[in-house]
Amino acid sequence: MRLRLGRQHRAMNHRSALTLLALLLILAAPPAGTAGEIIPCPDCPPMVVIPAGSSVMGDDTAHAAAERPRVPITITRPFALSRTEVTFDQWLVCVTDGACKGGQDDHAWGRGGRPVINITWDEARAYAAWVQQRSGMDCRLPTEAEWEYAARAGTTTGYWWGDTIGGDNANCRDCLNGETPYGTRPAASFKPNPWGLYDMNGNVWEWTADCWTPDHTAKPPSDTTTCRERVIKGGSWYYFSTMSRASARAKNDVRAWSYNIGIRVLCELP
Repeated sequence: MRLRLGRQHRAMNHRSALTLLALLLILAAPPAGTAGEIIPCPDCPPMVVIPAGSSVMGDDTAHAAAERPRVPITITRPFALSRTEVTFDQWLVCVTDGACKGGQDDHAWGRGGRPVINITWDEARAYAAWVQQRSGMDCRLPTEAEWEYAARAGTTTGYWWGDTIGGDNANCRDCLNGETPYGTRPAASFKPNPWGLYDMNGNVWEWTADCWTPDHTAKPPSDTTTCRERVIKGGSWYYFSTMSRASARAKNDVRAWSYNIGIRVLCELP
């Protein structure tokens, strides 16, 4: 079921709007173990409702020390996450609205439904702030824990479909049955995970809210506004499949953009 929430509820006061949203989500609640979809505003990216619950984070068998140890995590409240990586078409609405910077290079791979690339961390945050302003919801970049929880979608394996990459499950260097890709694929080119999220593995890395730390259990700096490096998750078309596992993590300078990095937005639910 889709819910379209836009200008009508922005006209209400904040408390009334959240109450209405909560009631609508309850009425639209999908069967246990599945996720529903909302569209926060007419021009906002469709979002999947991610249920609260428990999972794991990290991988004790990983070669990279940054992924160890494997620890239990609990997400206490449901949240909404972009169904796909934010596309060029979705990004350009924000640019036209004057809230996002334009001019991102698509490297001649195409725009439209492909994930927007070459955006800095601050530019990614600007898009999330625009979704918040247009929808009236509290929107931001996901934390690393929230991202990994959503990517696993109730599973504990390296990928939601198992521990081996298989064939044609994602866009990465060794994911496509012998074909070596060069560039992004349109969003939702591959099967979604059990919670209805596309391309959580491969295609482009995705910015998260978290400062980079040596491992995911390390305490972040007390002043997160000074972080020069942020965690990115998901792997990309350029990297091998080991970097597309749910537990894989890397870092990028917040001032730097890349043809390997895109964005996915989280909106909080009451």
